[in-house]
Amino acid sequence: MGVIASGLESFDLKLISQFKSSNFKQSIINTLFRSLRGKSRLEGVGDLTTLFPYLENQANRQGVIGVIFKGDKILPTQVANLSQKNGVKEVEYSFSRNPYYQYSQLKLITPELVNGKPTGGTNEEIFYPDLDSANNDRSKLFAILENDVDLYPDLVGIEADLEKLEVILDSIFHDIIISKKKIYFVFPQDPDPEDWKKAGIMWEKGIMGYIAMPKSAKPDAKSGKSGIDPNQINLQTFQPENKGRDLWADYRAWKQEIMWKYGIRFDTLEEKKDRASVNEVQQATSYFDNIENERKQCRINFIQWCIRNWGDKAIDINYKFTYGGKS
Repeated sequence: MGVIASGLESFDLKLISQFKSSNFKQSIINTLFRSLRGKSRLEGVGDLTTLFPYLENQANRQGVIGVIFKGDKILPTQVANLSQKNGVKEVEYSFSRNPYYQYSQLKLITPELVNGKPTGGTNEEIFYPDLDSANNDRSKLFAILENDVDLYPDLVGIEADLEKLEVILDSIFHDIIISKKKIYFVFPQDPDPEDWKKAGIMWEKGIMGYIAMPKSAKPDAKSGKSGIDPNQINLQTFQPENKGRDLWADYRAWKQEIMWKYGIRFDTLEEKKDRASVNEVQQATSYFDNIENERKQCRINFIQWCIRNWGDKAIDINYKFTYGGKS
């Protein structure tokens, strides 16, 4: 029996596991970070307005970011050094604070400059959280933007969860491939190789009008072949029945689990939002509201700290700040 199939034979099987070598995970992580930093909106006049999206991004990724005052400008500075030892992430901070969560000093290693040019050496500079500690020198002040009260970065460990999402996607596409409808030509004997080659070419072009198979129709008593009568060629179709799980439902469920785990707001009442009560909506969103309330307060503390240190240079007193869905 000769067979021309439209499924696996015409599909690159390497694509089944392509997600493992693609940028799927990194693309999802980048998108989630954009969603997180998009929650913050700062409006007003001052250096912070321009800097804030970049500060927010670093706070999301590192858990904390600092600002100092140099050359009459407020500048961002990295204050957390993330490292990994034996599979465990460790953080070393450049600042110190007392048991009451009050910041006391920020120590930075800066390049040594002579006439504005680096010498290859370094200097240690110390910055302070308030004017009293800095002897009224605003160039020695610093402020810290906390991502949350634990100084914790976002999406830590999400790679392992996204790998599970990849497995489901692999299964979905594998299922699509193997469940494709296949077409079979059933012959009473093997066709002549030249006829078989021509039939394959016609199939690839999407034209199945070549069915006479002139060479194969001739009897060959020496080989014990009686020849193929075109009326004896049968066309059959086959499509495996998919009796497996609803993989798309698995994908949506695990994606939702990831969103919950990492505090990424999504529509929890999507399937019944038209008939959901006010109380039901409030209960469904309270989890995300609580997370956002804490993070919003950390950002307000930072903005007010900058105003105390640098006044209108940071941002005007009539600034407007919103985080998430609340102002």
